[in-house]
Amino acid sequence: MSPTITATATAAATSLPPPDKPRRHPHSVILTAFSSSRSAPASPITSPTSTPRTSTTIPLHPSSAPPTATITSHGYIHSPLHSDKHHPRISSKLHSKRLSTSSRYSTSSARAMSNFWAEIVNTTAFSYVKLSIAASTGLAALLSTALYFKQNDLIYPRHFPPEARTEMFNPGKFHVQSWETVNLETPDEETLRCYFLRGAGIQRKGVTILLLHGNAGNVGYRIPIAKVFAEQMGCNVFMLGYRGYGLSTGKPDEKGLKIDAETALDWIFRNDETKDTRVVIYGQSLGGAIGIQTAAKYQDQLSGMILENTFTSMRAVIPNVFPPAKYITRLCHQVWPSEETIPKIERIPILFLSGLMDELVPPSHMKRLHHVSKATVKVWKELVNGTHNDSVLEAGYFEYINDFINDEVMRHKKAQ
Repeated sequence: MSPTITATATAAATSLPPPDKPRRHPHSVILTAFSSSRSAPASPITSPTSTPRTSTTIPLHPSSAPPTATITSHGYIHSPLHSDKHHPRISSKLHSKRLSTSSRYSTSSARAMSNFWAEIVNTTAFSYVKLSIAASTGLAALLSTALYFKQNDLIYPRHFPPEARTEMFNPGKFHVQSWETVNLETPDEETLRCYFLRGAGIQRKGVTILLLHGNAGNVGYRIPIAKVFAEQMGCNVFMLGYRGYGLSTGKPDEKGLKIDAETALDWIFRNDETKDTRVVIYGQSLGGAIGIQTAAKYQDQLSGMILENTFTSMRAVIPNVFPPAKYITRLCHQVWPSEETIPKIERIPILFLSGLMDELVPPSHMKRLHHVSKATVKVWKELVNGTHNDSVLEAGYFEYINDFINDEVMRHKKAQ
């Protein structure tokens, strides 16, 4: 990224109004339903500058009080700003992670994160995006065939955190400059609460990203990511609120979520502001699985796809979440056969972002998807310390995406 772009974007950041101080939640609560024993999330990435300076971080956190709690893959519900000192075990591990992080960013790697991107993610707002497929550790309940018909609630934990089905942030809370709410009507008569963010800034380009999030929370928690895409990369972003999630109607299942994604693409292809743009699917975890199924059907109308920490199939990931369940995976009727489908996507470039410390979806799943992919252009990027939820905070994450859009998406020729 050029110094001019960096300076302009950071200068624009300082012109945005400062957010109100969010309230702190008094306690952290261990969510005993989750079995993960990993430590709490690492602290936000800090700028690798050697000399102190006044922060120009873009105020991505909401201007009103955030929800009292968020959920993490580590089995904790906590306030994004809750002090680590109340949890000695967490504090010691976070301190260790901070030291290793500091050391990592002091290296002279050609791919080190620029100060610009580090400042963007150095904000508590990114606490809101650290929701995960972790809630599907509840898949252990599949050991009881009596819960066969309840597995959708376990695979799609849209009620976590507790307020996720009654409250949903909008982009205005994160100081997004240009956006609108889209109430998307599906062919099977569900109403999906979605957001459309317009590309802005000096890098504005004719690209629209369809953002497909992971399996917990709601689309409002991913606004900080969309804000970077829109205001720093200059891309339009359509944030799809799945059926049964957030303020959308219905109940999620494999068939319905495919309909949702196809309906969102139809909106993008018909809308006056986006119909002539290059369309890219961006999917995290479950969102990647949805994206693969959608791209296989619409690849001639797309210009690229970005996959982060996506699994080869739902049945294949269950044993990693709960090993004894490997004997009854055939009972899982939510299949998401990504490994079988991705070879059909041959005519668009694909970016694979793999967190090598992913504790929920083994990195081998992403490696397998990359291996079987027959895309004429496929780009592999590893996030060495990226976990399932924290990969977005790793050095190089947004730079990899920005380079992919500039180098591959912008020169892609769609089928006529």
